[in-house]
Amino acid sequence: MELKIQGILVTIERRNVKNINLYIKPPDGRVLVTAPKHLSQEVILQFLSSKEKWIVRHHQKMLRQQKRQPEKQPITEEQRKILEDLIYYYWKKWEPMMGVHATDFTIRDMKTIWGSCTTKTGRIRMNLQLARKSPQCIEYVVVHELCHLLEPSHNQRFHSLMTGFLPDWKQRKTLLNT
Repeated sequence: MELKIQGILVTIERRNVKNINLYIKPPDGRVLVTAPKHLSQEVILQFLSSKEKWIVRHHQKMLRQQKRQPEKQPITEEQRKILEDLIYYYWKKWEPMMGVHATDFTIRDMKTIWGSCTTKTGRIRMNLQLARKSPQCIEYVVVHELCHLLEPSHNQRFHSLMTGFLPDWKQRKTLLNT
C-alpha cells in the first residue's frame, strides 16, 4: 500500500514483525513503514499521523545530504582487489588472535552499513565502499565483525572485547564515519 504525506510517498508493507517500524531510506529519502500483518489500517494511519513532522524533517534532511554529496566515481577493479587483499590480510591476522573462524568474506556495495556478520554461518559481508577508506578503518571493520562471532549483540561485553583486541577502536570508528 502507498500513500502520500505532505507530498512524500510512503510505502506500507505488512510483514511478520512485532511492531510498526519507520525507515527513511537512502539515498533519496524513500519512506518505508513495516507493520504487523494483524494490525488494522486505522492503527497504522494513526501512527503515521503522529510521526508526520518526524517524517517530513528526516526526509528533507536526507535530500539535503544527497545534494551536498558530490557524485562519486565508481570503484575500480584495482581498488576492489586492494580491498580484498586488505580484508584477507586482516582476517588471517585476527582470527587466531581472537580465537574465532569466519567461514567466508564477501564484498557488496551496501548503502547504510560497513559490514555485517551472520553468526550462525560465520559469513561476513564487507561494504565495497571501504575501498575509499584507510587500512586502519578496514581493520576496524574486520575486527568488529569477527567480534560478533564471540558476541552477537552490541552490548557491554562486545565493547569490552573490542577494547581488548583493538584499544583505539572508537577513534577508528569515528574516522571511518567522517
